[in-house]
Amino acid sequence: MKLLKARVFKPAIIAAAISASFTTHGLDEGFSIEEVVVTAQKRAQSVADIGVTVTAFGENDIKELGFEKPSDVAAQTPGLSTANATSSGTPIFAIRGIGLDDFNSNNTSGVGVYIDEVLAAYPVFLNGQLFDVERVEVLKGPQGTLYGKNTTGGAINYVSVKPGEEFEGYLSTGLSRWNHVQLEGAVSVPLSDTVSTRLAFVTAQGDGWQKDLDNGREFGDADRSAVRALTRFDLGESAELLLNIHYSKDESTPVSPQNITIDDVFGLPAGVVGISDDDPTKVRAGDLHLSRSEEGYGAAATLTVDFDHFSLTSITSMDTYERTVVDNYDGVALSSGDFHFDDEFDVYTQELRLTSSDSDGFHWVGGLVVSYDEVDARTMANAGDLIDGIIGPGVVDNARSLSEYTQSTTSLGAYIHTETDLTEAMTLTVGLRYSQDKREFDGDSVDLDGWNALFGGSPAPVPGMTIATLDDSRTERNVSGKVGLDYAIDQDWLIYGNVATSYKAGLFYGSPAGSSEALSYVEPEEVLSYELGFKGAMLDNTMQITGAWYRYEYDDRQSLVIANSPTIPGFIFATLGNITESEISGGELEFRWLPLQQLDIRAGVSYIDSEVSGDVEDIRGLSLAQPIEAGVDLAQAPQWSYNAVVSYELQPVAGYLTKAQLQYSWTDEQFGALADPQAKYGEVENLGLRLMVEPEDGQWQLSAWVDNLENRNATTYSFTSPEGGRVVYRQMPRNYGLELSFHF
Repeated sequence: MKLLKARVFKPAIIAAAISASFTTHGLDEGFSIEEVVVTAQKRAQSVADIGVTVTAFGENDIKELGFEKPSDVAAQTPGLSTANATSSGTPIFAIRGIGLDDFNSNNTSGVGVYIDEVLAAYPVFLNGQLFDVERVEVLKGPQGTLYGKNTTGGAINYVSVKPGEEFEGYLSTGLSRWNHVQLEGAVSVPLSDTVSTRLAFVTAQGDGWQKDLDNGREFGDADRSAVRALTRFDLGESAELLLNIHYSKDESTPVSPQNITIDDVFGLPAGVVGISDDDPTKVRAGDLHLSRSEEGYGAAATLTVDFDHFSLTSITSMDTYERTVVDNYDGVALSSGDFHFDDEFDVYTQELRLTSSDSDGFHWVGGLVVSYDEVDARTMANAGDLIDGIIGPGVVDNARSLSEYTQSTTSLGAYIHTETDLTEAMTLTVGLRYSQDKREFDGDSVDLDGWNALFGGSPAPVPGMTIATLDDSRTERNVSGKVGLDYAIDQDWLIYGNVATSYKAGLFYGSPAGSSEALSYVEPEEVLSYELGFKGAMLDNTMQITGAWYRYEYDDRQSLVIANSPTIPGFIFATLGNITESEISGGELEFRWLPLQQLDIRAGVSYIDSEVSGDVEDIRGLSLAQPIEAGVDLAQAPQWSYNAVVSYELQPVAGYLTKAQLQYSWTDEQFGALADPQAKYGEVENLGLRLMVEPEDGQWQLSAWVDNLENRNATTYSFTSPEGGRVVYRQMPRNYGLELSFHF
């Protein structure tokens, strides 16, 4: 186990210094930590009373911590990792080392993300969703007996603010570095005694923070907006309908990664083609016009009907998302791996759920969910300069390969979850789920310019030659479940343990492939988990601590791997494969303390020990360019991570409150892909500061903030590019800004 680094404890040292300057006589003044209510188990419960490992953030937490995008949540959640699948910024999550390490359009995560109880079936549906949020809940460990999708890693729930019975709302505007302006607001309006609506929006504009070394073009500018209308219909004393209509659009310019070893690969002096220093604002994209044009819209209707002993919930939803993205995947001005994505996603879901309402010591939830989704995708990669260097300088302009396919998925899930009070202190939880998933894939990979034919002995290029083709359909069935036991030692302490299984359906590879074997079906992955945890309160509930230990047996993990081309000597390409056996174990600890009513200290730590259990040398007959040996770390599984928030509130002037907040996170080194030494990135450290002032009535608030105060430039993701260089994304430089919000 590595030695803990001193800088990890910066916030703890600061917090100790602050708290040491006060006595704890404030404990007698009657204040305590406010109860956090979550709906993780499909009913309102205190987070301290349920035997599930949950990290939750309320509306004030989200605003004061500066969460603007889904990936921001990871910085303050032990065990949760996040990265962007491509330069376009699509977030992918991993909880305790289980998630998604693939950038393709048609893949789904082992972490289920739900927005107002509707599954975001693909990562693109998360763009533009984090605004006017009442609560975020992160559930760790396999989930399936309470949710619409079976997930191997966990679940993240985003809960929007609902329409109220009175006219109220807010308007917030912010200005930050690089002329970034954001405007956000919401208004709740009672239209009648039985109908109320809430309209929320967010829009952001700003300049790019990266600049091309060769032509001065800027990347990373912001041009996005989203709107959501929630309308509540009171259908009588026992029924309610909530209609959710939402829309988002993003015309921002993607950031560009850096390729920091390509000059060594080509035998050139440093800085000729790649980037030779670690300044995150310096990039090279050449004539490639990075762009993003994304648009999503959808609707959901949630009907709730209360009966004498149970309630019925029906959730009907549809979502469509279209995107066209040009991504400088190789991180250089050359065309060695430029990607063009042109995708359309359509998802339809119907869920029916029955929830008991009796309080006689037995509580149950049963549900049935049916969904259909379709992905129509065109992914084009251009390696023109790479092929030109092999065949002869000045011969090849473009060497484009195109993957064009349609993937459809029909899923059925039926689940039952029960909680039985065995005694006043002990509760038994039993859950069972049946899953059925049918995936159909019809597509091929085409060599548009035909240069691959030369490596097969052809005297001339053969444009339009099909390299790989697949028309396949697979149906999987799975039964999974959970058994848990909670024991309340007293009203302040709870211990719990559970054993659970879960699975993620099989899928197909969705990028240009070097052979038909690379496109072919990847088997489902399965997890068997064991977990022990505790939750406790001390000092009149001014101190809370939670912890958990877990162990996973992880079979057939779906991972991105690098294979040798069977047709072009020396060439490599990516594909998906199953890693037969892996193991993950670790622990988490979260702590909160109010030594004074004005002083709030929160901290968290996560430890993950992950490894592949056996050697893997080939995938479906394709030899691996980088064989996977037993003992290598899993992707997106940092061994250590820490987070802390320290805030202090005071009243320097009568009638006004001020608050100073320090937030910190540190994440250990980790891998973006298995067995790829160039995919190792991090450590990532971030220190932020926020100062807030508001009147006692809370009608307005003015905030000044700084993010990445120390101006760190760590690598936040990395991988091997097609020509063998190391491509890295770097931490955004120091950012700072002002925010002003009004409540009415």
